[in-house]
Amino acid sequence: MTRPDAELRAIRKVYPGGVVGVAGVDLTVGSGEFFSLLGPSGCGKSTLLRILAGLEQPTSGSVRIGGEPMDRVPAHHRPTNLVFQRLALFPHLTVAQNVAFGPSLRHTSRRETAEIVGRMLDLVGLVGYERRHPDQLSGGQQQRVAIARALANDPTVLLLDEPLSSLDLNLRVQMQRALKRIQQESGTTFVYVTHDQGEAFAMSDRIAVMNDGRIEQVGSPRELYLTPRTRFTATFLGDTNLFEGEADGTDLRTDGITVRLPARGNVASVRPEHVAIGTRLDDGYDNRFSGTVRDVVFQGSVVRYTVVLDGGPSVSSEQSADAPFHPVPGERVETGWRTSALTVLDDRPT
Repeated sequence: MTRPDAELRAIRKVYPGGVVGVAGVDLTVGSGEFFSLLGPSGCGKSTLLRILAGLEQPTSGSVRIGGEPMDRVPAHHRPTNLVFQRLALFPHLTVAQNVAFGPSLRHTSRRETAEIVGRMLDLVGLVGYERRHPDQLSGGQQQRVAIARALANDPTVLLLDEPLSSLDLNLRVQMQRALKRIQQESGTTFVYVTHDQGEAFAMSDRIAVMNDGRIEQVGSPRELYLTPRTRFTATFLGDTNLFEGEADGTDLRTDGITVRLPARGNVASVRPEHVAIGTRLDDGYDNRFSGTVRDVVFQGSVVRYTVVLDGGPSVSSEQSADAPFHPVPGERVETGWRTSALTVLDDRPT
């Protein structure tokens, strides 16, 4: 990792009444990263973002930004800017005036301010919109003005608190691409809060998965999806088949079947796309079971099957819609997966 632009050490936040919002978080964000805090509502991700911004004081722990301690630095003196879901653009100011607001407060010269405004609007793809007012812009254009206004202050870290959640799906996907491009071209470190797995996967270099005030796991989207360490990470990041039981070496006895694992453990996960289905599977699937198809759900590019194993649990299998085998409910099949496709999980309860 490059030098850290943001560091949180032993951050704990306890609200009046003893409610724990953040329970001892350590986190490091490298310079130039697009880093996301991902988790369900109430997990503490927005609280962490507000602590970074200086809008919330931790009960204990320390914050450093750009290598400098921030514990006694108020929000308006920190090298951060925060973009909220509600953008708070100034409705009486033009696009150019909104973007120029921060540099003007710092008494930047008119010439330099104009250069900053031009550069920021070019970055967010809004050259030619300088004289428009916010009510003359689409939702996505307003988002880009808010980001340009924040970046005009040259923050060390740009903080974004679910800024796309109010947009419709198509516009949200467009803005995801735009945000990633803006972050890469500006080189600014982004810390982004979201509860949407797809959004985090589409944009992030690394993600911290949060649950109940704690960080479950930090890694790249690929690492988190393919090699989750806890059952919460495995189940929160997409669908999975979980097996839990008693270990006998690398065999896991669970719900009337025995699953062969790559390592000893009491809980294991396999993604539906790694579960094969057919009339008969080859011997390469060292976990292979007979069963009956219960449900078939067509999802466009993929088809999802639920198979009740003989004497065992139900498993989900996800196959390409153009696969040659299309079983129907009630049909007898074999289903299976390779041991290498299984991930052994930490057996802490969620």
